[in-house]
Amino acid sequence: MADSKPINWAYPFKTTGASTNPLQYLTNMAKANGGYYPTGENGLWHGGVHFDKGTAAVFDQSSVRCIADGEVIAYRINESYPVSEYTEAIPQIKRVPFSTGFVLVKHTLRPPQPINARSTHSEQSPPTLTLFSLYMHLQDWAGYQAKAELARPAFWKAAIYIVDTKDHGLNVRAEPNTNGTHLAVLAKGTQVTVSHLEGDYCKLLSIVSGAAEPALTPDSEGKLPGFVAFKLLKAQHEPKAKDSVVVLDPGIAIKAGDLIGHLGTYQNHNGAEQPLLHLEVFSCEDVPGFISKSQAWARTLPETDKTLLKIHKDASRLISHRDDIKEDNPPKLDDTGSQIGVDLIIPQALLDGLPATRKIKVSTPVAGSNTPQTTTWWRLDGLFADKEGNPINGWLAEQDLITTRHSPWEWPDFQCIEDTGKPVEKLAYTFNARGMLSEEEKHNYRAQISTADGGPILAIARLYDIVDTDKDGVLTREEIRAALGKPWHAQVLGQLISKYESEWFWNKSKWDELDPLLAEEPGKPNPIWEIEKQRIKALSWWKELADKHGISADGKAWHFQPIGLAGTFIKGKKINITIEMLKKVFEGLTNTNEADELLSEIASQINVNCERYKLDTTLRLSHFFAQVRQEIGSKCRVAEDFTYSPEGLKGTFRYFRLHSSEATTYGYAGNSKFVSTENQIAIGNRAYASRYDNGDIASGDGWRYRGRGLKHLTFRSNYAAFKKYHKHFWGEDIDFVRTPDLLHKNYKYSVRSGIYFWLSNNLFAEADNGATDSDVDAITRIINEATDSYGKRRDNFKRIFEIEQIFKDI
Repeated sequence: MADSKPINWAYPFKTTGASTNPLQYLTNMAKANGGYYPTGENGLWHGGVHFDKGTAAVFDQSSVRCIADGEVIAYRINESYPVSEYTEAIPQIKRVPFSTGFVLVKHTLRPPQPINARSTHSEQSPPTLTLFSLYMHLQDWAGYQAKAELARPAFWKAAIYIVDTKDHGLNVRAEPNTNGTHLAVLAKGTQVTVSHLEGDYCKLLSIVSGAAEPALTPDSEGKLPGFVAFKLLKAQHEPKAKDSVVVLDPGIAIKAGDLIGHLGTYQNHNGAEQPLLHLEVFSCEDVPGFISKSQAWARTLPETDKTLLKIHKDASRLISHRDDIKEDNPPKLDDTGSQIGVDLIIPQALLDGLPATRKIKVSTPVAGSNTPQTTTWWRLDGLFADKEGNPINGWLAEQDLITTRHSPWEWPDFQCIEDTGKPVEKLAYTFNARGMLSEEEKHNYRAQISTADGGPILAIARLYDIVDTDKDGVLTREEIRAALGKPWHAQVLGQLISKYESEWFWNKSKWDELDPLLAEEPGKPNPIWEIEKQRIKALSWWKELADKHGISADGKAWHFQPIGLAGTFIKGKKINITIEMLKKVFEGLTNTNEADELLSEIASQINVNCERYKLDTTLRLSHFFAQVRQEIGSKCRVAEDFTYSPEGLKGTFRYFRLHSSEATTYGYAGNSKFVSTENQIAIGNRAYASRYDNGDIASGDGWRYRGRGLKHLTFRSNYAAFKKYHKHFWGEDIDFVRTPDLLHKNYKYSVRSGIYFWLSNNLFAEADNGATDSDVDAITRIINEATDSYGKRRDNFKRIFEIEQIFKDI
């Protein structure tokens, strides 16, 4: 990891709602059925968080994604899930599956270099910390075999390739080029193995599934003759080994958001079978030392790095929202509101994601200065409470000295604690607090109970103050869930960094020490606990990695709440589309500035809102603009033009095919290519009359609701649908049915109308499928199934994505 830039971060799952913010993601963890950070109900440490049936309603758990740039250093996949057999109901045996599959990723956490070259740190390297993210309880190999459509992690070895052509088969040629002698055809879906690349072709070795037509004869070594085009093969990756830990040295690079795998099956003795992911982040290095150095380094970073806004308890008020509050009538500090009674840190990504109607900037003249004072108001709901703990909503003013800005590298409000105790001490303390110990057991375990009672976690008064509502010294599942459901409490839990011996480090004596405490009666082993210990051993992997890649030999590590950590460092993604890029898309504007204002609006809207608009990858942008280019032409015309010849009118519109004499009347004659405004109106009214809620020709609806915006939104029903969507998504209630000209006269709405169609039809999901002709066609069919421009749209995409690679450097 020689790259000096800070790593990128992502969440392991997307939310199922329209938008995500870091605090919402954190509070959604309260929906998990169990597996909370930092402890379990038994009082033992739990270093990660669980995603299970409880969280399935709020997260898209169809696949697991890497949370930060790094390198995969180890994995294990079960051939099929191991099974525990519980025999407490003899002769019946309860068979309970549990995935031991995992992926371990190594990351390097480092702050950015300061911009100011004169900084005292400019000649030094920033501090670094080696982090690990662990994805536990993943899908077994049998699951991939049963579901061939499941995507496979790229860090597995690519052993088999599938013919991935559109409709036709794949040619096998004697030489590695398009002019090579034709030998045979492999049907779409045929599975093959291949070897080395020669240019764009690879050597065919064998056919695993399917057949060649005509059949190919293997050589003396069993290898088939011929070469095939590599770009028309889709890799089917397979793990290097199964049921054992695969250590990768060197590691395999992986980016934030890349596929890790899929949820596996896990069942506890007394629970139901369910899909599960245990996500954990830890470091074996000196975390407190790193944080101290990081905080010093943060003082050299620019103000723009301060992406965290801290609201201090009892310092700010939330002004209650009223219907009349808007940009020209902003809230005032002395308006009716409520005092904020909690501390909370708000990431800038959350603020950036607010709709425009929830952000107001107010400029106030300052005597003797040409620079006015600017106050930003944010309308924030569901984040704060008053001093009694009651939730409050409203407008927050960002004010100097009252609210403060911080860099993530300051680690504001994070707290490190180190535990040197043993599990038996915590379990004895928990059992005693719950009244589960006999008098004899209380006497026998008095030393352990006393040690745990003064342990480090109980010394964190604020943690227990907010979670342990009945003040019995025990954190129950219900109490932790209740705390996680409140942003101001969930954040405190997310800022705790704890050091102890990892549960993935098998230490038999540590767990055997619990035997007497868990025995059903003195001297008689608990059969369920004995099986649980077998599970703990089967799940462990630490010793296979000890002293490799920075994994400690003693099993001790600092643990972070993974979602809290990711939320601190995730920045709202921004890209950098330029006017010059867009002039390459709309090639008719290459040597002119006639549409620069429109192009600037397109670029700025997408750059700032790329994630919200689902235009945050090169592939998505290329698909989007391939379609837009076809809809509005090479000169980016956001109002439909009806400059057609008579033949053009008949070829484009059914009405004029049925009324050919009118095509002659209204189309341009000869090579003039001029149609008067009067005739354009007549064409529009006839072309679009009596369709999709438009009135007849005399109503004028055809011209009134002609194509406008990036997608050339057409017809009254579509303008009405856009009005409804616009109010929901952008928060502005604008009647585009009454004022349709806004879609081409106000470029903000020109852009939004195109975004509306992209989002409401889930075209981004189609775009994510790939870059083949069939992927382009799938989007075209949704936009205009009957169009004759399928080929042109494919050409647009190929030019934008492959030939010119316009958005490669966004």
